[in-house]
Amino acid sequence: MNHDLETQLDVLRDVTAKVGAFALLRFRNLAQIAIETKGEADYVSTVDREAESLARRLIHAQFPTDAIVGEEQPGDAQGDHWLIDPVDGTANFLSGIPFWAVSIAYVRDSEPVLGAIALPALDALFWASVDSRVHGTGPVSPLVGTQPIAFGIGRNRTWPVAHRLEVEAALEAQGFHIVCLGSCAAALAMVAAGRLAGYVEHGINLWDCAAGHVLCRAANAPSSILPEANGKVAVIAAPHLTETAKALSTGAGTQSFGAR
Repeated sequence: MNHDLETQLDVLRDVTAKVGAFALLRFRNLAQIAIETKGEADYVSTVDREAESLARRLIHAQFPTDAIVGEEQPGDAQGDHWLIDPVDGTANFLSGIPFWAVSIAYVRDSEPVLGAIALPALDALFWASVDSRVHGTGPVSPLVGTQPIAFGIGRNRTWPVAHRLEVEAALEAQGFHIVCLGSCAAALAMVAAGRLAGYVEHGINLWDCAAGHVLCRAANAPSSILPEANGKVAVIAAPHLTETAKALSTGAGTQSFGAR
């Protein structure tokens, strides 16, 4: 069902803030959290599941017939839908490192068009529609006119190490300092906020990057989501890449959607 995007964005911001507040309370009581693994070094906790359930309830309270897809609970991603990553950067969260995010997007006609990311432990919240500007609150709200020297790279077991190192070398040759922050969503929020020069990660899921992709485009930071094998995607948010570094990052001939 189609709704007014402005109304949806208001709900999206409110839901993301409330889920972030819930997760932050649990973050402050880590000793009480049960930890499991979904795969090799792929961690999940009761907080991930409870946070996603809360987001679903809050969205359904406003839009009871809308489809919802989340990291922890499957859903139908064929039509328009909400897309939830309840805690992006779970390893950081469970280690007591404050760089983790709640990331929620709305996908219309197969493209993310609304996005909100909360960084609860940093008291920050960002939200935007893809054709508007980025809104932000907190101490890491968007900066204007900055020229960051740090460039974010994601690490995971799907992205071949040799290719990642090749991309890192190309970026370092361009003069960037490479950082891995441990959360795709949080790193993309930093690109949109003018704190990172860009971000690249292959072998991820759409819920990892959809909201951050929207924020980057709203901030006029070119961003692409590239389909890969086995339902995975790559995200390249890179305002300042040379053609050589861009080619290495995206792969020659790769088709993307949502580029700008």
